[in-house]
Amino acid sequence: MIHVDFTMTHRDLFRASLELAKVRLIIGGAIVLLFIVLLVWFFWLIDQSLILLQVSPLLIGVPLLGLGGQLLRLHATQRKLFKNLSGSERRVQYHLEEDGDGYDVHYGDNFSHLVWRDLTKVVEKRKYFVFYVNGARTLVLKNGFHQSSDIALFRQILTTQLGKKAKLQSVEAIS
Repeated sequence: MIHVDFTMTHRDLFRASLELAKVRLIIGGAIVLLFIVLLVWFFWLIDQSLILLQVSPLLIGVPLLGLGGQLLRLHATQRKLFKNLSGSERRVQYHLEEDGDGYDVHYGDNFSHLVWRDLTKVVEKRKYFVFYVNGARTLVLKNGFHQSSDIALFRQILTTQLGKKAKLQSVEAIS
């Protein structure tokens, strides 16, 4: 039996959300950068660098503020979510049996049993696992495992139960 026990912190939640939103933020940054490069190139092409300097706070600053605003929105959303959790709800426990049909989750006064077939996919990151259940994401922090051998057993259970739905890192990639 594997027992995972951890207390979620705002930092854990924000960093995971930031990592999961990384692709969207990179695409947004690339679009902003492309816009700025095209704008500078256009004003350079028409030989109006003075006008560029005059309107750059508007034409360059606003897109950069929009990108920064996305980071602030992500932070505020996670802060509000974390603030609404009681102290007992921040403590999460997972119980998994090697031959079980699913896993148990305890958080606060709540308890649920989820069967493996309800998981859409599981993705392993450097510091946590992400469970996708019917469009919702839940985190399983690796620092909640009592022994490092439990993580290897956890990976084995996920591979056995989920097959290709489990996107796990190799042992070499983690070290």
